[in-house]
Amino acid sequence: MANYSDIKGFTVQTLSTDTIASQAAGGSWASGGSLNTGRTAGGGCGIQTAALYFAGDPVGSVGALNEEYNGSSWTEKGDLNTGRGNNLGAAGTTTAALGFGGYGPSSTLANTESWDGSSWTEVNDLNEARQALGGCGTQTAALAVGGQPRPPITANTELYNGSSWTEVNNLSTAREEVEAVGISTSALAFGGGTPPITGKTESWDGTSFTEVADLNTARRSLAGAASGNTSALAFGGDTPPATAVTENWNGTSWTEISDLSTARSSLAGAGTGPASALAFGGSVSPKAQTEEWTAPSTFTKQIEGQLYFNSTTNTFKETLTDIPGATWASGGSLNTARDYVGGAAANKDAALIFGGNAYNVEQYDGSSWTEKTEMNCPNAVNYARMPVGIATACIAAGGSSSYSNLVEQWNGSSWTEIAEINTGRSFGSNSPIGTVTSGLVTGGAISGGKTAATELWNGSAWTEVNDLNTARGYNAGLGTSTAALCVAGATTPGDFSNSAESWDGSSWTAISNIGTTRIRGTGAGTNTQALFYGGANPGPTAKDETEFWNGSSWAELSDLSEARMRGGGGGTGSSAIMAGGRPPGSSPSSATEEWTADLANKTITSG
Repeated sequence: MANYSDIKGFTVQTLSTDTIASQAAGGSWASGGSLNTGRTAGGGCGIQTAALYFAGDPVGSVGALNEEYNGSSWTEKGDLNTGRGNNLGAAGTTTAALGFGGYGPSSTLANTESWDGSSWTEVNDLNEARQALGGCGTQTAALAVGGQPRPPITANTELYNGSSWTEVNNLSTAREEVEAVGISTSALAFGGGTPPITGKTESWDGTSFTEVADLNTARRSLAGAASGNTSALAFGGDTPPATAVTENWNGTSWTEISDLSTARSSLAGAGTGPASALAFGGSVSPKAQTEEWTAPSTFTKQIEGQLYFNSTTNTFKETLTDIPGATWASGGSLNTARDYVGGAAANKDAALIFGGNAYNVEQYDGSSWTEKTEMNCPNAVNYARMPVGIATACIAAGGSSSYSNLVEQWNGSSWTEIAEINTGRSFGSNSPIGTVTSGLVTGGAISGGKTAATELWNGSAWTEVNDLNTARGYNAGLGTSTAALCVAGATTPGDFSNSAESWDGSSWTAISNIGTTRIRGTGAGTNTQALFYGGANPGPTAKDETEFWNGSSWAELSDLSEARMRGGGGGTGSSAIMAGGRPPGSSPSSATEEWTADLANKTITSG
């Protein structure tokens, strides 16, 4: 074995466990003390070592029971004045709490009660009586979010100032059985039923809600924990059926982490979020069960390229983007199904598609597509236009059955016609090469056959540069103006290719062939790390294969969930998108698929 201490200027950190991506990723659930009375749909608040659980449904009727947790066991405390259940709102601590709304013995309630550590006192009612709402904050600064006034479902949000409730800006989406966590100036609302059951998440900044990334698992009647809107846990709920899924919010996205030991819905939660939380009660037996979430107080952040020695497994490791372990997952559907699509994307969360068999342009935000301003040129429809750039700044070149040389530029809000390409063409790449200030178009179909012509855009004009080695159309292009690939396509009518070429900023060089011969595929990445996916092989039959280029060879990875050709996309080797296209059969698709590769720790072996 190598003596690493002898390698001067190089230090290898010794760790007892593998590095983790976040504090929450190293956490887990463990059993806590059981409630004295198991019940469902009650109100919970506090922290892991000091929590309250009050009201709820113990035996088919609403209750007023209140229990306090001390970190190991529950003790009965003073009852509420009004029994209630069906997911009432809760906020505060074990010595200063609020309970509000819910369903009483015979009606939906607006009643609010205040807890002082020993007894409950009725205070001013909500402006809108409701059940199945979300609640968070403190005794003197609380939020009541969404719910069901019976009927309908509401988006109404109210703020409590210690004496009265005031209506403030509503949720973007009305919903019931929603969870709210955080404080009155920084909170999250997520999940619930609109209907249907949703994973929608909204962030509250003290004034208004903003839609952010959805939960990975849509659900209602869930619980959560947080001290603000930048980090949180979501756990349990009804999908249906009841689920044990736990997700961590990092301020940008949700990630699935260790599940509850028991799937349950209509449970309650308490705690600060990813470091410490409590789950208790619920609709699935045992209703008295309590689980404690604990994450390490210190952790080693996962950083790409870091090296370390795992002393437990006696292995030398490196943290790398796990592209071979990545998979495709469903994203939001296009508003209009289409194929022959042009696409521009920096990653899976930011994309633009245009052209195809539909006039409308659509932009993706990581969860849904929004229609944007249509293109000017009549050749916007049919026959893919070759893209350059990203979702907020791109170029669409060529297209149409007459092999157009027209070019339009997108600035994030509108299209403008700009300098034309020198060689009119269609059926070139449907994924982007470069940016709006430095990009390429290459290959495609021209009158009489295919072209090898490559043109470089400098932000104001197109210049012909060195041709491809092999003229081809229906090809995929990807990368930058100095590091690109041109992959597969058709060299002559009926002659499908599996060849690929690499661009270094001045010339094209033939590289290893892809594994599956095809045309009309989609690409993402650069000439050192790329994906090629979808397309059609002789038949033509739509394909679902995904191949990865590591700079020297191709390897097949996880397939698309839906085989299709002529889709739009782009991105990187670790974050890419596929939108639209044509699956086997005769109808264009509206499906979107997202490719995500996370960091992982890989054992280094000697060779």
